[in-house]
Amino acid sequence: MARLHPACAENQFVMLGIIHRDAEGERLLSGWLEQSRPAVITLEFSPFGLDFRKANAALLKSRVCRIADELSAEGRQVNEEAVKSVLSFIDVPAEFNILSAYAARCKVPLFLIDVDYFSYVKLKDIERLVAKENLEKLVAAPPATDVRHEKTLARLFFEKGVNIVGYTDEMRVRDRFMRDKIALLRKNYTGSRFLHVCGWQHLSDPHHLYQELNPTKVFIYDKTLCI
Repeated sequence: MARLHPACAENQFVMLGIIHRDAEGERLLSGWLEQSRPAVITLEFSPFGLDFRKANAALLKSRVCRIADELSAEGRQVNEEAVKSVLSFIDVPAEFNILSAYAARCKVPLFLIDVDYFSYVKLKDIERLVAKENLEKLVAAPPATDVRHEKTLARLFFEKGVNIVGYTDEMRVRDRFMRDKIALLRKNYTGSRFLHVCGWQHLSDPHHLYQELNPTKVFIYDKTLCI
């Protein structure tokens, strides 16, 4: 197993950039935890998003699978990857399950620090997302997010300094909110090694919101690549 870059091992605050819903990233995250052994973990995920999925995911996923089967029985084209993408959006993120299992086993705190409001806005119309007429369109087309494409964009940013993804006003609000939560937590856990797990796009931080926290930013697919 590759060794951590010294900057990653020594810094008290590491931001670990992942690609959401990527199986390879999930395996790498588990390995990262075992090597770095953080004392406090924060995650780009909201308490509302977790509670909503715990309460509704099983029923919604069952509905999606039933409708996909109905469409297939009718002779309609069904893109299995698109179905998996919809199911993944509905389900509790794998990174939460990995981090919460580690936190429980190693008895370290895990904090969900994203903004509830934006999760509510994205999830309030989920009934419409899983309605048959909408799923008919979704599952007949390629998934909206292609992991290979995401990896290409991420590597362009980390290796070439090229950022063509764009940084939205929503991301700025969320990053400011998360930065403030982390800053407060660091006062309460003085001297503890922090790990913040987030989508890789947040590492670009064009407004330097995290600068005061002196982070080491790492793309999970390359542990030697720290910025």
